[in-house]
Amino acid sequence: MKNIGIDIVENERFSKMINDEKKISRILSNLEVKIYSEITSDKRKIEYLASRFCAKEAVIKAINKEGLSFSYKDISILNDDVGAPYVEFSFEVDFKLLISISHSNNSSVCVAVMY
Repeated sequence: MKNIGIDIVENERFSKMINDEKKISRILSNLEVKIYSEITSDKRKIEYLASRFCAKEAVIKAINKEGLSFSYKDISILNDDVGAPYVEFSFEVDFKLLISISHSNNSSVCVAVMY
């Protein structure tokens, strides 16, 4: 089955979360938390949280007909050697996903395509 998901969020929504470990751990996988902890700029931390949340929402929308049960922590949004984002699940899936993330000063957007 092929499907698509998209999401957009206001980055400011995540500005109060950047030092809240409990909220961060609800959104980010353990691997993402490690990457997040190495970010020194507050602006970049906000973008990272917003874009990862947005990407996970787009992924969930793209795969919603698969009948899977999981949390945000089961999805990692990572970057390859050239910076392109990709999705890694904590469980096996029988489909592939492509994602694209973009952000401005005010918002983050992601598109996920399941194929």
